[in-house]
Amino acid sequence: MKSGEIDYEILRIREFGKAMHPRNVEVRVLSYSPSEDSLKKLAESFWSQHGQDVEELTTVFYLPEMNPESAAFAIGSCTKGKGCYVTLE
Repeated sequence: MKSGEIDYEILRIREFGKAMHPRNVEVRVLSYSPSEDSLKKLAESFWSQHGQDVEELTTVFYLPEMNPESAAFAIGSCTKGKGCYVTLE
């Protein structure tokens, strides 16, 4: 899949917890040097496509060779009424 300048593949979308009804999207970014701004745009895109029925959507970004069971490259978070941000690991 492609969003703007980033090619990616969605590895998993899952819901967890009960209190805030959050959702998590795990994404493999198919380039080795995505910018923070492009990751934020991608997180916002997932929020608009997959997060409008939940309070919070967290996007976990992995680089091409990273093991998704290990550490992430970056984490994006979008919350109703608060907007989105990305933190690079």
